[in-house]
Amino acid sequence: MRTVLVTGCASGFGLLTALTLARRGDRVLATVRDPGSEGAERLRRAAAGEGLPLEVRRLDVTQPVPAVEDELDALVNNAGYILRGPVLTLSDEELRAQFETNVISPARLTRALAPRMKPGGVIVNVSSIAGTVGVPYEGAYSASKAALESLSAVLRFELAPYGLRVVVIAPGNFGTSIRARSRWAEAFTADHRDRGEHERFWAAFDRSLAGQGDPQDVADEIAAAIEAPDAAYHRLVGGDARFLYDLHREHSQEDFERLVTAALGLER
Repeated sequence: MRTVLVTGCASGFGLLTALTLARRGDRVLATVRDPGSEGAERLRRAAAGEGLPLEVRRLDVTQPVPAVEDELDALVNNAGYILRGPVLTLSDEELRAQFETNVISPARLTRALAPRMKPGGVIVNVSSIAGTVGVPYEGAYSASKAALESLSAVLRFELAPYGLRVVVIAPGNFGTSIRARSRWAEAFTADHRDRGEHERFWAAFDRSLAGQGDPQDVADEIAAAIEAPDAAYHRLVGGDARFLYDLHREHSQEDFERLVTAALGLER
């Protein structure tokens, strides 16, 4: 039986991943910031009702990592959030907080837990298509995911001598609560001059390009990456992620911007 620690399990991909792995027979340490949350309670009910090998543990990824005595087979760095707002509205504090959760925390957890992992173990870092294709009005989030992908590539090289793998999962737009739980830049108020353009962009994006696939697909992809020793390093999930990734790779940045702007009906 593998032992897997998953962060950010109170909702979305993390909750689904914890349940998926436990239902496949893995012992899952499902970590949450608030053990009293609805998501944490859902995990406990599922574990009790289905007899799943799943434990809910408290872990605030922005704080020092508590001692973990368990010898791990896999670590899934899933916890994260989206900071919304034009780059010009973002404060230094807001940028630091975004990178603290989405970049520094996975590095901190990897540093603390990799020595506790068995040879053949795997670290799965949950990124986003935004890490390849910068998303307007989500510049901090896009930059943090790009940084996470670069960090993952380096870790893959550096941890290979220890018998550890690193895999990146890059979902497109899925119907989880992450956008509903987005944090807004304090300066990006309802009367901000760019607010109307922001609303038009996202309305067009949701209409034209958003995949809105089944979030379970992401959980299944994470499980598959853990199970397969030869799993591909960078795994896109969702039709919109593949479409945008290929479009970006095949065109210059200037042409990519023109194509996307035209596709969204936002010609300037």
